[in-house]
Amino acid sequence: MQNELTLRQMVNGISALFAVMTPDGAVEDVNRAVLDYFGKTIEELKEWASTDAVHPDDLPGVIAVWSRSLESGQPYDIELRQRGADGVYRWFHVQGLPVRDAEGRIIRWCVLQTNIDDRRRAEEALRESERELRQLIDSVPGMIVVADSAGQQYANKRFLDFTGATVDEIRGFGGLSLIHPDEREMVMNEWLRCNALGQPMELDHRLKRCDGIYRWVHIRIDPLLDDQGHIVRWYGLLTDVDVHREMEEALRSTRRKLSAAMQIATVAELSASIAHEINQPLASVVTNAHACQTWLAHDPPNLERALVTLERIIRDGHSAAEVVRRIRALFKEAPPVKAVMDVNQTVAEVLRVLADELRDNSITVEADLESDLPLIAADPVQIQQTLINLVHNAIEAMVGLADHAKLLVLTSRRKESEILIQVRDHGAGVKDPALIFEPFFSTKASGMGIGLSICRSIVEAHGGRVWATANEEAGTTFSFTLSLSSDDMASQA
Repeated sequence: MQNELTLRQMVNGISALFAVMTPDGAVEDVNRAVLDYFGKTIEELKEWASTDAVHPDDLPGVIAVWSRSLESGQPYDIELRQRGADGVYRWFHVQGLPVRDAEGRIIRWCVLQTNIDDRRRAEEALRESERELRQLIDSVPGMIVVADSAGQQYANKRFLDFTGATVDEIRGFGGLSLIHPDEREMVMNEWLRCNALGQPMELDHRLKRCDGIYRWVHIRIDPLLDDQGHIVRWYGLLTDVDVHREMEEALRSTRRKLSAAMQIATVAELSASIAHEINQPLASVVTNAHACQTWLAHDPPNLERALVTLERIIRDGHSAAEVVRRIRALFKEAPPVKAVMDVNQTVAEVLRVLADELRDNSITVEADLESDLPLIAADPVQIQQTLINLVHNAIEAMVGLADHAKLLVLTSRRKESEILIQVRDHGAGVKDPALIFEPFFSTKASGMGIGLSICRSIVEAHGGRVWATANEEAGTTFSFTLSLSSDDMASQA
């Protein structure tokens, strides 16, 4: 009696649910944990198969497994949901072990029921998290490959759909067969190097698509290290960059063609600029040559006038040659050849050279030149060409005007340590005064867009500035400055 009481106390002390069943499977006895959990009497529990103690979805399977164990005498092992006294179903791991007598006959079944509800919920939460993670990885706009130190690999759906391969086919070095033969050795060598050093790998190579077409992909593989610095996993991201590569190649091709076209255009622009610069001295040569021919044709020939005209021809020929030489020096970025010069005299010379063109276009000229301007050290030919460019630009701006007088005003002023020269026209004006000095920018349909750029180069080479402003009434004023050196000012103080 004392032994039975002690055994009962031991069984009731078990936190798990414990039951004793007869050889035919009927409930014989249970511990207090069973009574407390189900909230039923032992008599009610004997009819467990016909009550709500077992979840309805699990009951058919439980009965089938229990029946097989009773018939075979093999242990009973199953997981099922059981309803507690609070009406909540919880997961249990139920194990039934047969107790045999000396002849091997089953005399009882001992059934242990362990609450595994928390574990099952954690497992289900983990499976749900894994499903969400897999769905997230499969939704990433890139192909993902994961490999661990044991050689196990995983690839997301986007990678498998792209390549048409299976995870087993890419395991180990199987994925090399998907890489273009021309890059296969390069990728392999880089992978071995990065794997040995534990460094990330990043490169571009062609990958065979499921339809057999190779497309360029960008691959980035990073290692995951443990606390000891050992690589436990590699994560790879592959991005299809085939369209990007095609666009880059098309862009490079376009740039090559554009570069060639710009070189041709630059030669044409330079040729046009040189032709423009030497047009005036050459025109003077032709004019003076005709005049000389006229003097020599007189009877008797007027040799004195002919000689004077020939001197002018020689002068203008030298002037044309000097223009070409100075333009070449300008494009070679050679420093200007400076000499002492009178700005007002240079302005007067420019007006003389362009007199015919000004007269043919019915343009009135006003020269407002400050007297007693100091002489400056500058390149006379380059300054003259700058003025010719600006005056010629003003003439073209007033071509075709009929609503008001065509007026060209040239002024010169001393401004502290600078001399300011301005060319003002009453033409159509410009919309972008800040851009017209840029190379190849022109406001005229037939313009080359290089004349004003040359003007800026010349002025800046002399330490000055050049700019354009729109007039209030009409037209544009082009201004540039020439610096007075300290020697210039000291000599004329």
